[in-house]
Amino acid sequence: MNPQPTNNDMNQFKAGLDWFYRSIMLFRQNPPKWLLVALLYVVLFVILPSIPGMPVLLSLLVILFWPCLLALFIGMYREADLGRETEFGQLVEQIKPNIVRLITLGGVFLAYGILMGVFVRGDAEALNRLISQQADTEVLLAQMTPLMLKLLLMLAPMIMASWFSPMLIAFQGYSVLDAIKHSLWQCWRNLIGITVAWALLTLALVVAMLIAGILIGLITALSKVIGTIFMSLILLGCLLLVTNFLLAIQYFSYRHVYYHPELAENSDASA
Repeated sequence: MNPQPTNNDMNQFKAGLDWFYRSIMLFRQNPPKWLLVALLYVVLFVILPSIPGMPVLLSLLVILFWPCLLALFIGMYREADLGRETEFGQLVEQIKPNIVRLITLGGVFLAYGILMGVFVRGDAEALNRLISQQADTEVLLAQMTPLMLKLLLMLAPMIMASWFSPMLIAFQGYSVLDAIKHSLWQCWRNLIGITVAWALLTLALVVAMLIAGILIGLITALSKVIGTIFMSLILLGCLLLVTNFLLAIQYFSYRHVYYHPELAENSDASA
């Protein structure tokens, strides 16, 4: 007999749908603002660390301050969601008392990242040698598959540990250890909801890329140069949209699990 979904499973499924829907509604309020926020995030945490010749110290500082900046980004989503016109400087003041703990959290993630690099170094070097030797596709896949599995298994705990912890430290004053423990536990408890929201985002991205591929093909048939430029713009646009919606989903899941502004409003109204 197949197990029937429980009420909790259905509630989580609905929660994931709700987070994705709320993310769309929030984006519709001010698309230029959220695309600019996503662009800033991508520049800081994707483009900047990958620039050839980038000083190691600067890359390390980016990782150390990542929880601080993520908390600020999520704070912007919170303020927009609640309809408040809060200046960025006010958000900085909110997290100031906990900034040392946020940087410590960044140090924990940095140490974990270094540990990951040590574990996969041998596999990565072997794969690079095969690529340089122009090995057959089957051989490359045989070497790449265990490497990808190792990376996924090691990335999963870090993603879960970082999903809620920066906000718990920045806005609720948790200690670093408690924030990591709570984040891991609540990610596990709300795994269905988070997976549903991510799956919807992935599906939307696939559909958008399919449509964009057709348009790019038509434009490239008329002009290869324009088609190349259009493709670059589409890829950048998709990257910014995905980044925005991932941040928004992260906020709405945090709101659902830890932060309940509607309860605070009801309490204030009854006081």
